[in-house]
Amino acid sequence: MTNTTSLVETSHPTDAELLSLYLSSPPAVRQKTFMTTARAAEFTGVSMRAIQFWIESGAVRAVVVGRKYRILIQSLREHIEDQASRRDGYRN
Repeated sequence: MTNTTSLVETSHPTDAELLSLYLSSPPAVRQKTFMTTARAAEFTGVSMRAIQFWIESGAVRAVVVGRKYRILIQSLREHIEDQASRRDGYRN
């Protein structure tokens, strides 16, 4: 387990730690740890605006690089899983 993976999986990094993680990671690690809003929208099947809303509301963690978000993949996955478990709870 790399330092990148351990920081993301074992804690909820602060915004500053998340940005530091992004900036200090080599490109290959960045691609495995972060994704763009366009890729997240494609991955989840929702609009890019919905992804942006999730980020702005704090439901999904991301860093701003330039004028664009880079989404923490683990955070997106946790949000989707949380939404699925809530939906399952309504069915019972």
